[in-house]
Amino acid sequence: MQRGDLKILFVDDDSVTCSIMQRNCGQAGYNCSVYQSAGECLKEFETSGGDLLVTDLRMPEMSGFDLLSKVREIDKDLPVLVMTGYSSVENAVEAMKLGATDFIKKPFDFEELKLIIDRNIDARRLKEENQILKKQLQTCRNRFGMIGDTPIMKSLFSTIEKVATVSCNVIITGESGTGKELVARALHDYSPRKESPFIVIDCGALTETLLESELFGHEKGAFTGASQRKKGLMEQASGGTLFLDEICNITDSMQMKLMRAIESQTITRVGSTVSVPIDMRIIAASNRDLEAMVEKGEFRHDFYHRLNVINIHVPSLNDRREDIPSLVEHFVKEFSKRYKRKVTGFDSVAMQHLYNEDWTGNIRELRNVVERCVILSETPILTWPEAGMKLEVFSNNSGIQFPRDEFPSLEKLEQKYIEHVLELSGGKKTKAASILGIDKTTLWRKLRRFSDTK
Repeated sequence: MQRGDLKILFVDDDSVTCSIMQRNCGQAGYNCSVYQSAGECLKEFETSGGDLLVTDLRMPEMSGFDLLSKVREIDKDLPVLVMTGYSSVENAVEAMKLGATDFIKKPFDFEELKLIIDRNIDARRLKEENQILKKQLQTCRNRFGMIGDTPIMKSLFSTIEKVATVSCNVIITGESGTGKELVARALHDYSPRKESPFIVIDCGALTETLLESELFGHEKGAFTGASQRKKGLMEQASGGTLFLDEICNITDSMQMKLMRAIESQTITRVGSTVSVPIDMRIIAASNRDLEAMVEKGEFRHDFYHRLNVINIHVPSLNDRREDIPSLVEHFVKEFSKRYKRKVTGFDSVAMQHLYNEDWTGNIRELRNVVERCVILSETPILTWPEAGMKLEVFSNNSGIQFPRDEFPSLEKLEQKYIEHVLELSGGKKTKAASILGIDKTTLWRKLRRFSDTK
């Protein structure tokens, strides 16, 4: 910003001082408006604003102190310089308490005043630039509900921006826990379909019969237990987006049925012969390599290519380790607030261990570890090995061991794991229950059952 673009407001009830100030500012290249009344200046500032205010303190009707207070109510960051010729130190201190940024004694030398003006303008400009940069950085780190500032994440954000605006089908690939559903939601939320439903179904959690009924719906009496007509998720998602999670798990015959529905944009409810029109975008996700599955004959190539108009790969956490500190900071704030803990973060040693950990469960695993560390926290700063002890609970090598020739039951594994968590929790059942994700009563019942079977 050039000097001439700045708007300086100058207030002094002495007309000669105002004339000298306006002349000197003009010669120095400043745009300066002068006022002999604080009230007039305030009215102008309320209407048109300004970049810097220079005001006398002792004036009739409205003093510089009052003007300063009222200006601060409007703009808390405006540089305000006060001039004083009476009891200089006392008046300057009082003005600074009210929010003045600097002061100069009267009568003043304009060159000295110019230096003060330049210094304050530069300080305000720097503050504004820092706020813009901070906002840009925050926007970059937390976009579409995802945190990341690495080149690979910036590329992902750019792809989401481009693909969200069109209604083509998309396949999202990536390891478990990387945030594939977040990408799918972002594609919907920033699309023309954002006002319509976003419906999620886990294809790996249902049998083929149940999946068909959930997707296509059914008529009353179509099968045992079908007591009334039910709209399927594809029909409910019409106008919006259907997210098919873990689509790699569906059978060949279900792939055929889905492909026909996508091609014809119609569905037929189970037990009906009537076609129902639909209009939806399909987003599918898989933690397995669908292209490799196609080559092996484990996934239909025609269905794959019908879905794979755009392929978006979500990177693993190990491929974007530089984002770990930002993710940890975000999770610490989230869980400290949720669980009312006064945790501010991890120390440098603990953070280095988190950085070096092999996150096979990706962001989901990191999030769970931070959550449990916050729950078990004793101090505001989490240290190592304290955090490391908590990390053991979730690592592959949890310390639970069995002889090579022993194949424990699931109940035995559960018992060993609960005992391990209790040991790390110092025998505190409330903390152990929090880690295990169960309530204290459930934990007590499990422990009693284990005791009865010994």
